[in-house]
Amino acid sequence: MSGFIVENQYPGATTCIIVGGLTGIDPAIFHAYRHVLWWCHDPALAAFTVPVERPPLSHSEPGLIIERFLRRDPRHLPSLYVTADTTEPTYQAVVTAAHTVLESAHRTRLTRQKDGFIWQKHLLQNAPAYIRQRLPAAWAGALRGLPAFICGAGPSLDVSLPALAAAADRAVIFSADSALRALARHGVAADFAVSIDAAKVPEKCLPATHPPHRVVLASVSPPAWQTALPAAQIFFLSGPQVTDDWLATQGVPRTALAVAESCGSTALELAHHLGCDPIYLFGMDLAVDPANQARRHQAHAAPALYTQSHYDPTTRLPRVPGNYTETVPCFALGDWRELDARLAARPDSRVINVTDRGARLRGTTVVHPVNFSLPAPSNAKPTKLAALAPSTATSTTALKHLRALGDRNQQAIPALQKAFAQGGTSALAAAFVPLVVDPENGRALGSFALKIMPHLVPPIEGKSEMWQTLIDEFYELARIAQNAAKA
Repeated sequence: MSGFIVENQYPGATTCIIVGGLTGIDPAIFHAYRHVLWWCHDPALAAFTVPVERPPLSHSEPGLIIERFLRRDPRHLPSLYVTADTTEPTYQAVVTAAHTVLESAHRTRLTRQKDGFIWQKHLLQNAPAYIRQRLPAAWAGALRGLPAFICGAGPSLDVSLPALAAAADRAVIFSADSALRALARHGVAADFAVSIDAAKVPEKCLPATHPPHRVVLASVSPPAWQTALPAAQIFFLSGPQVTDDWLATQGVPRTALAVAESCGSTALELAHHLGCDPIYLFGMDLAVDPANQARRHQAHAAPALYTQSHYDPTTRLPRVPGNYTETVPCFALGDWRELDARLAARPDSRVINVTDRGARLRGTTVVHPVNFSLPAPSNAKPTKLAALAPSTATSTTALKHLRALGDRNQQAIPALQKAFAQGGTSALAAAFVPLVVDPENGRALGSFALKIMPHLVPPIEGKSEMWQTLIDEFYELARIAQNAAKA
């Protein structure tokens, strides 16, 4: 369609965002939308037949306005139209904000629909261990003065790992789960491994030799981690889960440190929380080799770890500042932005990025692996690590309350099935509403409640198979909640 330099029509969209003037464009093409967010300083308002919001271009945070606008349709993102009349810097700021917010919202909504049930299933299965084995608050600053090595699984690890291994006794080793086997090949056992992804089971991560001394998990991590290592070596962190907040109201306060956007970033935050200084990054590339976009990870990374990423090596990747070149192709733009902003906000921290490639991170000093060195080892490391006592926190109240909600939800199953059989999807949606909007039950159901809520808003859509799956998932979560108090 002429007149647009960007025209992204989201399937099923009921809303749209327009950036720029509509000179020569018939506004009737937008009449199919229920709401329009129009960024334009043209005083001549086009003849729209639908509600139009026109925020000022001078607004300092256009992203916040766009995020609010997304709430008008919880199931579909808005279509985006950018017209040719957007060369001014004020327009460019809006376009950048729109792309950023829509990308993040798409990732969040898609992931929630795909993984919401699995997240909640894992969380409820982990609940007893999460309560008993959380990262102790007393650990804050416990490793002050010790250097830390943060080990990711980027391609540069193939070059920097020998340097890391040669100095492993001189620093506390924090490793992402996907780098554990690479460390083991060089005779290094991580002092702390971090695994926060619901899809990364221990058998895909743990090495046959040199297992990690401690594993730090999220409440949504696969429950199999609980039996992969002794309980005394497993520690949980709170994450961005509604049920973690609900547990806090039941006498299980959130951990002082929360999970970050990735295993590597969480390991970095953990090292900082424990007081380590300086901090050295290894394999934290967040970028691919421009000559080989298929390589996102170190050579020996297990392919099974990334089967669900749906990464397409032929796609055109966004480019970000590089360590040794002006820009590099970035496959994890959101993660890079978060980590870059976090490091930039800590100007007093000493963070050294030991790499021969990769994305530039503000607040870091780049050192090539051939130039890396560390002073002689200190005897303080084994002493301080040995002093890290496990958590002694317990709470029976939370598990008893969880079981009561599980009993309630189990008893609701026959009514849900009856509503579905007699009234179809609309009746089933109406029967689900009081169960998931209840403040207690909705928060205890957490990610599953957030998954199902958009489907409960009229018009009710979706095939009957999808709705039967929702009943089956609800039943399984109720059963797990009932059994949690027995663990």
